[in-house]
Amino acid sequence: MTAVETPEAELEAGPVEPAIVVSHVSKRFRIYRNRETTLKQTVLSGRRGVYEEFTAVDDISFEVPTGQALGIFGRNGSGKSTMLKMLARILAPDGGSIEVKGRVAALLEVGAGFHPEYSAIENIFLSGAFYGMSRSQLKPRVDSIIEFAELGRFADNPVKTYSSGMYARLGFAIAVSVEPDVLLCDEVLAVGDESFRQRCYERMLEFRDA
Repeated sequence: MTAVETPEAELEAGPVEPAIVVSHVSKRFRIYRNRETTLKQTVLSGRRGVYEEFTAVDDISFEVPTGQALGIFGRNGSGKSTMLKMLARILAPDGGSIEVKGRVAALLEVGAGFHPEYSAIENIFLSGAFYGMSRSQLKPRVDSIIEFAELGRFADNPVKTYSSGMYARLGFAIAVSVEPDVLLCDEVLAVGDESFRQRCYERMLEFRDA
């Protein structure tokens, strides 16, 4: 896994506060070879299964200054998604420390955090609550979220009827509307069409420049 910063823009003189500080972070997972599938098998065998430890992230350190973007790339299985999940506090590191300042919005998996039986509008309020925003704060933003997500006449339909692209558009529209201090994106935007991805990148640049 490699971390690469975008080309530096002109910054005002003086130190820039880091928005993210990752210090010597490691994360390991257990890979079971002979996992016992039932309680009876576990009791009879007297063991919980044979496993080996897999190190997904190994002693990684970096900082992201406020107002900058950072891209993380690498081969499949190199720990990119694991690192993003730790930054989003979905996973806890086994070693080292992570400090992320301010409100975090994360787009890591298509449809993550949505209730399939709820409509887009209902999921806007549900997701907003996860980000710490009240219904009264979100209500004036609903129309702009639906418009940005290009959902229009589908806004009252259960999201379980949506395509992966519609999921992605709704997720991104909500994430950018809650005014996060840190925006985390995995490959979720890959499912959108070219015009929507371009609008997402433009919105990300607006965040960085602000």
